[in-house]
Amino acid sequence: MVSTMWKTLRKSGQKPKRHYVLAIIAVMTFTSAQMAQGAFFDTAGKSARPMGMGEVFLASSGDASSYWYNPAGLTKFEQKQVGLSYGIPMAAISDLNISQINFVTPMGKRSGLGVGISYGGISEAHDMVISGGYAVALTDKFTVGGNAKIMRWSVQGQQDVYTGKTDEDISKTSFSLDLSATYSLGELFGLGTFSTGVYVKDAIMPNISESGDKGGKLPVEPGIGLMMQKGTLMVEGDVATANGNTIFRVGAESGLPGSNLKLRAGAIYGSDFKDDVEKTDINLGLGYMFGTIMFNYAYNIPLEVKNSDGRHFVSFGLSF
Repeated sequence: MVSTMWKTLRKSGQKPKRHYVLAIIAVMTFTSAQMAQGAFFDTAGKSARPMGMGEVFLASSGDASSYWYNPAGLTKFEQKQVGLSYGIPMAAISDLNISQINFVTPMGKRSGLGVGISYGGISEAHDMVISGGYAVALTDKFTVGGNAKIMRWSVQGQQDVYTGKTDEDISKTSFSLDLSATYSLGELFGLGTFSTGVYVKDAIMPNISESGDKGGKLPVEPGIGLMMQKGTLMVEGDVATANGNTIFRVGAESGLPGSNLKLRAGAIYGSDFKDDVEKTDINLGLGYMFGTIMFNYAYNIPLEVKNSDGRHFVSFGLSF
């Protein structure tokens, strides 16, 4: 991960000073919690429910943050929902955190709307994303959706390796768009109800570099998934590609009979950096319903990152 950080900084024409190194390492670790994101920016929602299932996109539906992964899933909400999330992307760096608030609401019987704000980082470097998602069911089985994002990345000024000048600030505001579509396959082989879907994350390939250097472009990530649901059990597998590299995700959620408790597990393998040392994430989670209040917790283990103490995410949701 450290070698990846230095390579990315060199691409964007920035020479890091010593007191920025911890900040950039922290934020790179922070953004790598979403394994598909290969630049500085974290453009996906961060909530304990999808994080506990390896961030598979179809099964994330039902949580207020889920439209960040699958905007087409906004049609599944039958009630308004507010969600609050807080995460520690690297427990070994206590100052590094991410927080998020989301609101989703049905818009009639065939469409849904979601808005949210995500903020994370430390004092020297942080990012913020403001999003708005919308979805519509074109038929009983086929749904499409999109999520427009305003993204701002900010780091204190650093010396340019080529000009020798020091920027006062290397902040940058960019815009991006996520798209997804889902299709219900119905009951298959007596195993359960199946659904499939496709998504394109950061479809317009935003550039977060102040200078516009190509090293600041976020990778376009297209992916496809297949989900099976039988009772309270959901299992999903996704395959995505970014920067020519393949990323695999698997995740599952199961409710316990006679209980409001749900258990989750997942795994991610792959990265959009060819030489990234972090390629494997193991994810565990649980959820509990208190009437209309939802509590979720996730613990993520980046196997190749030693002494990180893992990643912790907690979220609360209220339906009304």
